[in-house]
Amino acid sequence: MREIKKTEPLHSQVYTIVKEMILEGKYQPGERLVETKVAEFIGVSRGTVREAFRMLTKDDMLVQDGNVLLVYNPTTQDILDIYECRKSLESLSAKLAATNITEEQLNELEHIIHESKEALNKNDKKKLTLLNQQFHDIIACASLNKQLIKLFEVIKTKVLYIRNCILKEHTDSFPDLVDDHIQIYFALKNRNPLKTEEKMGEHIQRSLKVAHSALNEQMDLKDK
Repeated sequence: MREIKKTEPLHSQVYTIVKEMILEGKYQPGERLVETKVAEFIGVSRGTVREAFRMLTKDDMLVQDGNVLLVYNPTTQDILDIYECRKSLESLSAKLAATNITEEQLNELEHIIHESKEALNKNDKKKLTLLNQQFHDIIACASLNKQLIKLFEVIKTKVLYIRNCILKEHTDSFPDLVDDHIQIYFALKNRNPLKTEEKMGEHIQRSLKVAHSALNEQMDLKDK
């Protein structure tokens, strides 16, 4: 857990700390969060935690249920909706990036692919997840569309949460996803907007299939 700094507003730091804990799966989907316990754990006042909770509720990472606050527990439809939005946004960002991406950004993508291959060999799932997000962040940034980037950030948080908390055991698709990244990279390097858009759409569709499969497995387990 990161340390509290005096230079930043306290409630913003607590917001970031709790958000990271949710994204990393330290708080589980549907788990109740109690102000007093979180305040004691971090070492801040209840009022500070309350303000951080308000921010997290606004982000939909916490959900009010009567008098209690629960960690967001997405339904099957929520996840399908999020991935559909992601497919549209990231396909467009990839298309724009094919025209606007810099040589430095292309080099960064190439380095990420190299590191991803090494992480695959070591079965380092945590690093693969981190590298995957970095890959997509660079492409979104390279689109140079400020409104798209803002929308991407909204979707990104929920995608990270779903990946870390819902899909954490479904990593057998990582080799295929890394192969997808290679195809996207070459389309970007060739400055081919339509090909890049196509490859990114296929990539997100593959991720959606993984999510759908994982949800079906979870439902089967609950029924047993």
